[in-house]
Amino acid sequence: MKEIKKFYNDIKKIKYGWYDKKGNLYTNLKDGNFVKDYRRQKTKDIINNKHAICWEMCELERNYFKKRKIKYKTIFVLSREDGKYYCHTFLVFKPHKHYYYFEASWDKHKGIHKYNSLEEILEFFKNNFSDFIGKKKYDKDKIYFYEYKKPLFIRKCNPFYFFCMHSKKINY
Repeated sequence: MKEIKKFYNDIKKIKYGWYDKKGNLYTNLKDGNFVKDYRRQKTKDIINNKHAICWEMCELERNYFKKRKIKYKTIFVLSREDGKYYCHTFLVFKPHKHYYYFEASWDKHKGIHKYNSLEEILEFFKNNFSDFIGKKKYDKDKIYFYEYKKPLFIRKCNPFYFFCMHSKKINY
């Protein structure tokens, strides 16, 4: 666990941000046209650029856990509210008896959080998704979870969303 904490401390300094097809950096989803202009970074560039979005971070994390043969899952969470889609990706790992939610992207919840089950982590998300979508009231029954495998190098938003929503749905 000590090595995982060191990895977390190294990557937690990466700030939220995305790059468009011209290489311009945006530090907010409301800046620019994210869905149209976003282009995914190569994983090797994230450390140098010091900015990434959640699913880019998940790929960096996936590489770390896979190399060390630590059992993990990458999860795509989706909420449909007011005709809009809100999504986030995160990694969960289970080195022994407990599950850990590894968060290096969502500022308010950054850290390595210990739980007794995957269901407890999903419940945490259902109860705290208002922090992410910026609304106090939301429908918890409209939050969906998908376990997704490493995607091919998908560079745009909509193909990534499509890939995740056609991955293994987690029913709980």
